[in-house]
Amino acid sequence: MKKRNILLALLIIFPLSIVPSCDLLDECGNCKLITDDGNGNVTEGTPLPVCGESLTEKENELPVTVGNTTTYWECY
Repeated sequence: MKKRNILLALLIIFPLSIVPSCDLLDECGNCKLITDDGNGNVTEGTPLPVCGESLTEKENELPVTVGNTTTYWECY
C-alpha cells in the first residue's frame, strides 16, 4: 500500500517538475541583450525565456547609452 502511494505521488510530482516556469496563460517570449559599441560592433547575448510582466517590462525598456555604447533588449 505504501509503495503504491509513493509511486502514485512520484507519477504526479515528476511531470509537474518538468513543466516550464512560465504559466501557460501568460504571454511568453525570448529576450536577448544587445550591445552596440557605436563602431558597428554588435554583441548579442544568449536568448532567455521571459513571461508575463517581465516580458512587457523588457519590451518597453528604453535603450541605455553610456559614451558610445548602447544596450537594449530585443524580444521575439
